[in-house]
Amino acid sequence: MAQTACNVGIAVSVIASIFLAVGLGATLYVTTTGSGSNGNTTTTTRSTTPSTTPGNIYQTPCGFCGPEIDVGVTIQNYIVEPFFNHTIELFGMRRRELIFFLENAAKKQKEFRFAGNYGTYGFLVDTINGLKADYSLNKTWWKISDQDMVSLSEGVSSYIPQHRETLIFTFTQSGDH
Repeated sequence: MAQTACNVGIAVSVIASIFLAVGLGATLYVTTTGSGSNGNTTTTTRSTTPSTTPGNIYQTPCGFCGPEIDVGVTIQNYIVEPFFNHTIELFGMRRRELIFFLENAAKKQKEFRFAGNYGTYGFLVDTINGLKADYSLNKTWWKISDQDMVSLSEGVSSYIPQHRETLIFTFTQSGDH
């Protein structure tokens, strides 16, 4: 019985996803049944209805639904050789966290490679094009800013770019971070 219930749940999810993808707007009612610690059976029903207000954006497992956006990603290093300055334009992308755009930029252009680690605050980019930043060693880091050179208050795992926004990764060195 568990296998059948799982298959039905998967089928319902796939059908709801198709309706959402083609813009038909489906309401999905999810019912789960289980037993509590006292042996009684509990049933929970939950409704998930996406907003249908024009221009309203809502989160799905595959990204944010709504209009596609164009985003630019610039990487620049003017401190140590080899110097570089590359901009990658990404067109018609679904709204997602910045790391999604970095991954697509790396797929699109060979001059853009990045690496880092997941930590307490999400993914931290510490290497771009083989140039590794190490604040404790030489007070360097990859500064992320918008096209107005304002530093982002969120990291690549959290920040969601806006349409026609350019994000700039600048290799930075200083005495104060």
